[in-house]
Amino acid sequence: MTWLVRLVLALAAHGVLLMIAALLLDKFNLTFVGWIIGTVLFTVFTMLLRGVMTALARKYVSAATFLGGVALVWVGLLLTELVTSSAQFSIEGVGTWIYATLIVWLGTVIYGLVDDRLIAAVSNRGSNPPAQ
Repeated sequence: MTWLVRLVLALAAHGVLLMIAALLLDKFNLTFVGWIIGTVLFTVFTMLLRGVMTALARKYVSAATFLGGVALVWVGLLLTELVTSSAQFSIEGVGTWIYATLIVWLGTVIYGLVDDRLIAAVSNRGSNPPAQ
């Protein structure tokens, strides 16, 4: 159940973040279909890569936390763009890549803080016996 809640929250957060990046950056183009596909792919890629990055972060804690998070977002965006049609989802130019990565990364940091609290709240609510 916790994994499903985490997935739904990640999909919602990533969808909003990709939309914000596309609205703010002229060379970040996505259609409605591209937004849906991009959100799903980006969420899947980042959830799969999160385990790898977590293992690396444990080894090199201070620098890896920041760099690993930025790298995770960049790789997630890169894989999403490679797999999705450029008519549906495209990021052009070095500056756009940098800003899109930073915008989505900052949003995922904020999402990570909220996500942990929401998961804890959902888990605690389900484990508390009803009051009599």
